Amino acid sequence: MNVLPAIAYRWGAVRIVAAAALMLLFCGSSGPAGISAQTAQDKPIQHQVTVSVKLVQVYVTGKGGVPVTDLTPADFEVFDNGKSYPVTHFEKHFLETGEAVVATSASPEIEAPLNRRFFLVFDFAFMDPKAMLRAKSAALKFLDGELQPTDEIGVVSYQVGRGLVLNEYLTTDHARVRSIVEGFGAKTRAGRAENLTQFIYSSDLPILGTDTRATDQGAAVDVNSQFYEDQARSQAGQGIGSAGRQNYVEQARQLMIALGQMAKVLRGVPGFKNIILFSGGIARQYLYGKRGGATLGEWTSPEQLAAQLSTYDGSQASASLRDDHSAMIKEFKASNCPVYTIDVSRERTEGDVQTMTGVSGAGLREFEGEDSLRQIASGTGGRFYAKTMAEERVVEDIQGSTSAYYVIGYEVAETYDGKFHKIKVAVKRKGVDVTTQGGYYGAKPFKEFSRFEKLMHVVDIALSETPELQVPFDIPVSALPLTVKGWSQALVFARASEAVLAEVLGDKAEAYLLVVDDKGDVASIKRFTLPPLATGRETLFPSFLLPAKPGRYSCRVVLRNLETGRAARGGAPLFVLPEKVAVLVLDPPLLLSSDAKSAELAAAAGSSVASLFGYDPNAYAPLMGAVAAGTDNLQAALRIQGGAASTGLTVTATLVDLAASARAELPVTVIRQTDDGPTRLIVADLATGGLKAGRYALECVAKEPASGESSVASVEFIVK
Repeated sequence: MNVLPAIAYRWGAVRIVAAAALMLLFCGSSGPAGISAQTAQDKPIQHQVTVSVKLVQVYVTGKGGVPVTDLTPADFEVFDNGKSYPVTHFEKHFLETGEAVVATSASPEIEAPLNRRFFLVFDFAFMDPKAMLRAKSAALKFLDGELQPTDEIGVVSYQVGRGLVLNEYLTTDHARVRSIVEGFGAKTRAGRAENLTQFIYSSDLPILGTDTRATDQGAAVDVNSQFYEDQARSQAGQGIGSAGRQNYVEQARQLMIALGQMAKVLRGVPGFKNIILFSGGIARQYLYGKRGGATLGEWTSPEQLAAQLSTYDGSQASASLRDDHSAMIKEFKASNCPVYTIDVSRERTEGDVQTMTGVSGAGLREFEGEDSLRQIASGTGGRFYAKTMAEERVVEDIQGSTSAYYVIGYEVAETYDGKFHKIKVAVKRKGVDVTTQGGYYGAKPFKEFSRFEKLMHVVDIALSETPELQVPFDIPVSALPLTVKGWSQALVFARASEAVLAEVLGDKAEAYLLVVDDKGDVASIKRFTLPPLATGRETLFPSFLLPAKPGRYSCRVVLRNLETGRAARGGAPLFVLPEKVAVLVLDPPLLLSSDAKSAELAAAAGSSVASLFGYDPNAYAPLMGAVAAGTDNLQAALRIQGGAASTGLTVTATLVDLAASARAELPVTVIRQTDDGPTRLIVADLATGGLKAGRYALECVAKEPASGESSVASVEFIVK
């Protein structure tokens, strides 16, 4: 059975109990823009940990629905599949009173509190352009409401021709979420998650029955204009014919199936995931049938019979659509996703009824989607908001109903069988109402993941501050700006240790690179498959070389086993200077370490670190991490572009003690020199005379005495 090492996983509502939580914060406080540099060595690995902590959100209210705020861990009883478990973790979240989170000392393995999570879901297929504006307005009001800095928000949209789009994964960067919502229907502003999902789908995960062409995010995406025409006619109370009905029903089924898939994936995210669905709903007559139905009467011509049959068929409910609708509701409920449905369809007036031949005010309801939205809300534990309700009241109600809760945790053995566990929480106080999750799904082997689950898996690892589906290995990453054949490029590479090779790579693995600019937008995504590593190799250096415009970036490298799902990730900052005309250009020096047991794999031929810097990969490898105190010699690889072909080029090196601001010139001995077209590649030995602990910079100068041209570049490092 293909089971992932338990120490690295947080499944369902779990965080695995492990002393070594190998975690790198991707994006500062919220996720988009600030990947911190990582130079630490890989941490030791522990195995055979099979106990996990299940986290459960609990709402407790008294008379009049007022939250009960003074409960303690001793007041709660929790049952998992009927078996009682002691409470080992406890949090209190009462936003209105400002009470801080309180965690029990018995749960130090829980790194962060279980915050509120919201997904803004826009059903653009079943709303007209005016409804889209109402949906945007309501969503922006929600974002402007009393959100907490720790609230995590994701954005999902469904569009005809594109299917379900993950615009942005859970993030605390509310400003970024706002900019994405504002961009709907205007100039495309894709979220980081949408960039990544489009890239993955275009390469190897096509969505069945959808068009993956890049299109505008708004509701007016015209890849299936007939559907929009049929939808408008249906909601106006006009007949759309059998073909139009079939098209409408099929699009509705695709929406239900897609949302059901989303719900299944969210099983792995702990706690309640509050879904705020903006939609016009599915026309009542297609889900439940037309009230009173239709009968076949006398007919005197084939045309009259055909008309009667069309009317009769149009009044019947679609059993398959109703089944898919019910299945979707069950999936959201099982995944602990209460759905707050907001009806954004236009309000009907007396004038509307008067313009529709043969349609009464009561009959008009057959073409509205209110009933479908009500059923979704009631079936998942959410709430329905009519189109007549003021946006401010909607926001206030959602905020209020999700702002006061407890989090309790209990330890249970992880089985990796993917089965549903029923949860019951009782409170030892009379006269209170308890609302909690109905249960959770246990972890399951990666090979049993659906395609959409595998997509969400890599999105979670790549973009989340604290991934819910897995705690990945932490690997060091470096990013260097280079000039390659006159063009500004970025070289990004990672170091995978022997432990990572054993746990992650295997026979089938892949490497991803995400480059995020200082605005939080994805500037580039690269991917390549990693072949099995040759025997005798203890470390691997996967690398990417790509064009880079001037600016500040954050780079993320993700390695993932395609059979087990085991993953590693790391990040580093990148600063590309504005281009300037120079006769001589020296790229940042690359420090080397003696290493005969490493291997290098590059996304493209000629883009490995060794080929770009000219060192022997069987003798050296990039130095990633601290230099050992007492080191007498450093090896550095240099890239020099331009200048005359004469041999008059000189290279000098200076060691700068950053703490003392002391400078010392180092003797330079050239070990190897090769030419790659206009680029001179030099490997040099630098006599340091024994380094003491501290922070240093190696400053190198390349100079051509004949012309007087020179170029300076440096690299910082730590000595321990």
